[in-house]
Amino acid sequence: MANFDEIKKVAAEKAEVFAEKAAELARAAAEKTKVMARIGRLNTEILAEKDAIRKATLELGKIYYEYFKVDPHDPMKEACARIDAAYAAIAAKKAEIEELKTDAPDVEVEVTAEPIEEPAAEPCCCGEKADEAEAEPCCCEEKAEEPETEQ
Repeated sequence: MANFDEIKKVAAEKAEVFAEKAAELARAAAEKTKVMARIGRLNTEILAEKDAIRKATLELGKIYYEYFKVDPHDPMKEACARIDAAYAAIAAKKAEIEELKTDAPDVEVEVTAEPIEEPAAEPCCCGEKADEAEAEPCCCEEKAEEPETEQ
């Protein structure tokens, strides 16, 4: 029985070591999760700051353009010229739209609801008009229903 007691003792020691390692791993995973969550929050805050910079830069550019569009500084002349050209193109397109609106004739379309007439029944090959309301089929329809017999 000594062997069984030793095996039991070794198993208990190994289980204790395993439990300690599992707890240590769980603590390390929790710490890593906290770090990753913090990194995620910081990245989100960085994106928000970059968006604020982009908006402020855009606003600064608009202010600069409004103040210096007539006589921009040398590094800004090309950019101001592109903006001026874009504004001119927009104005030309708006003028063309207005011209098209004023030159286009006013078209009025009167829509009336008239009853739809059913087409007249087509004459049969025998010359009689087939009427769907009739109980008796046309002679041609009777022939179509009869199977042909070989003679």
